[in-house]
Amino acid sequence: MANEEIKKHLDKFHYHEAVDRLNVIMSNCEGHLMQHPVIKIELEVKQNVEKAIEYLWKAYQCTGNLSDKKFKDDN
Repeated sequence: MANEEIKKHLDKFHYHEAVDRLNVIMSNCEGHLMQHPVIKIELEVKQNVEKAIEYLWKAYQCTGNLSDKKFKDDN
């Protein structure tokens, strides 16, 4: 199925699910990666994980904003 075809079938629950999955991944990164001793002491690794979490947070915000715009009349 092409992207445009998929897009037609998405509803607010798909967006909610995506936001939830992003939250789960960010929680895992914070709780399991950032707390690991290697990541705590290896600066380059820590910085890369922090960047990944930052981008996940941006994706989380973007997805929530898109959902709000697309389904503002459903609230």
